[in-house]
Amino acid sequence: MFFLRLLLPSLLVSSAVADSASRLFHRVHHASLQPPLAFSERGSLLVANSIAALEQSETYAVDLAEFASVLEEHPDAMYQVAMEREGDKDETHWDISSVKACHLPHTTSETIVLHISPYDRKPFSLDYFVSPIPRDGSCPKTKASAGSSSSIAFRPFGNVTVLLREASSPPRPELRTPPPLTPQGEPVKPPVEKSFVQKYWIYIVALLLALLIAPGGSDEGQGGQGGQARN
Repeated sequence: MFFLRLLLPSLLVSSAVADSASRLFHRVHHASLQPPLAFSERGSLLVANSIAALEQSETYAVDLAEFASVLEEHPDAMYQVAMEREGDKDETHWDISSVKACHLPHTTSETIVLHISPYDRKPFSLDYFVSPIPRDGSCPKTKASAGSSSSIAFRPFGNVTVLLREASSPPRPELRTPPPLTPQGEPVKPPVEKSFVQKYWIYIVALLLALLIAPGGSDEGQGGQGGQARN
């Protein structure tokens, strides 16, 4: 039994996961391979609470040697990992995740992400990753050496991480409130903004009238004093 590390950060499953077992399959796939290379069993993945274990199949090493020979003929082939649907032997219904097979000879670790169903708490989908790979995802350049064997191109992975993640829905889009419509179906036009004079004209008129009708008491008093002086 080959035990894997199971990481459970805060973004992953917080509650207990029901006991479950899933068979993992793998193959190297290329469009020119007719018929396509059949899936072979890689092992059984067991998930119980916070423990995961992978029991490798007896043909695991033989499969790697076969995949290496396919990679030599088809450098752009894909390495596929599939999870068998419970009770469904039809591989066309399985969930498959792929990486470029050219990265596997240089890979030092792999990660399997199992997505957990919120209904029965069992894995229903998976994502598969390997590292390190170039940022642009391009295949590394290799130098052929005389007498090299293709069986050593693929090596069993010694650093495997299994992550459990809850199924989640994408955030809802923020929608704007639709504009009000007239009975004819046209958008209601907002009222035109009034100018300062239009808003306060009545106060301006009242102020002007008050200035016009205000008595000139000081002028009349000065005029009366001047008349008395002349007398």
